Amino acid sequence: MKIVVLGCGFGGVEVARELRKRSKELDIIMIDRRARLEYLAVHPEILSAKVTPEEISGDLNKFASEIGAKFIQDTVVDLDFKAKKVKAGGNGHEIAYDFLVIAIGAEQTFFGIQGAEALSCSVNTLNGALETKNALDQLDYVKKANIAVIGGGLTGVEVAGELNDYFDDRGAQAKIYLVEMMPRVLPAFPKEKVSKYVAKILADRGVEILTETAVQEVGEEAITFTDGSKRPYDLVIWTAGIKPNSLLEKLDIPKVKGWLKADSYLRVSECVFAVGDTLSYECAGVRSGQNVEEAERQGRVAAANIIRTIKGVGLVRYRPKNTIQNPRAFLSLGSDKAVMYFNGLVLTVFAYRLKKFVEHRYMKRFHVCSVKSTKCKGI
Repeated sequence: MKIVVLGCGFGGVEVARELRKRSKELDIIMIDRRARLEYLAVHPEILSAKVTPEEISGDLNKFASEIGAKFIQDTVVDLDFKAKKVKAGGNGHEIAYDFLVIAIGAEQTFFGIQGAEALSCSVNTLNGALETKNALDQLDYVKKANIAVIGGGLTGVEVAGELNDYFDDRGAQAKIYLVEMMPRVLPAFPKEKVSKYVAKILADRGVEILTETAVQEVGEEAITFTDGSKRPYDLVIWTAGIKPNSLLEKLDIPKVKGWLKADSYLRVSECVFAVGDTLSYECAGVRSGQNVEEAERQGRVAAANIIRTIKGVGLVRYRPKNTIQNPRAFLSLGSDKAVMYFNGLVLTVFAYRLKKFVEHRYMKRFHVCSVKSTKCKGI
C-alpha cells in the first residue's frame, strides 16, 4: 500500500512518523519542494542570531531514511484524483498513490497592496529570514534606521522583539514601528490582557505601535497609509497574513474560502486526507487553529484513520484543542522574555525557557539519529 505525503512541514512529518509507528509494511513517500523542515516559529530569532539555520531546520531526506520512507524533493504542479497520481516538476513526473495526505501549508499574502511584495522582507521562510538578516546587516548605522514591521500578530510582535535585541547587541539606534490595522496587537487572541502586556513590553523597549493603521502602498522610500499619512523606512518586514497554497486553486475538491474542507475524520475524499495550515476544519462550531500543535495532532489522527481504513474498522473523529476561539501559544518578546498564553491565562515566569525546551525537544528528532545507528552524528 503506497501512501504519499504531500508537504513535509509539522503536519506532514507527523503523518509519516505515525504511519511508520503503526505499520512496517507501508510504502511511504514524502514530497516537498524544500530539502529541510523549517521551524517557522523560531525564524524571528534568526534576526538576532540567537539560533542558526542548522539548529532550526532538519534534513528531510535523513528523517525519511530513519523511518524507512522515501523523500522526493520536487514541486508538485497538479493532482489527478481520478487516476490517483501526483504530478511533480516540469517534466511531467508522476507518483501514484493509494492514499494521499495533503499537508502543503499556506503562503504569505500581501493583499494586493502596491509595492508590498516587491519591496518588503519576510521571515515566512528560512531563506526569507536569512535574507532579512542580511538586509539588516547592510543598513547604514551612522544614522538612525527606520524599520517598519507590518502586521501585529504573533510573528510581528516576535520580530519587533528580536529587532530590539539585534540593535542592542550592536550598540546601534533604530526606530522600530509595528503596524496593525486592528485596534490592538495580537487581535486573534480573545483576551485583551495578553495584547496589553505585549504592547507594554514592546513600548517600554522603544517600539512604536500603530494600531488601526492600514497600509495603502509601499513606496521606494516611504509607506503610505490609508489615511494619507506617510512614514519613511529603511527596511520593511512583512508579517501580515497568510493565504491558501496556490496549488489549491487548481484542485476541484471541497474548500472553504480557498482552504481545503475535510470531514470529521480529516478526509477530503475516501482516500485523500488533509492536515495542517492548508485545512479549514470546524467541529461543533469550534474551528481548529492554524498552528503547530493542531498540525501535529491532525497528522496523528489522519495517519490512524488511514490505517483504520486499510483494516476496514471505524475511524476516529478529530476534535481540535488549540482553536481559533481558545488559542494557546508561546510568544518571544526579545531579551530572553516570552509569554505563554494558555486557557486565557498570561504566564511569563520561565516562559522563554519552556519555549526553548519545546523547540529543542522537537528538533532533536532531526539532529539525533536513532539508537540503532551509532555512527550518525546528526547534521
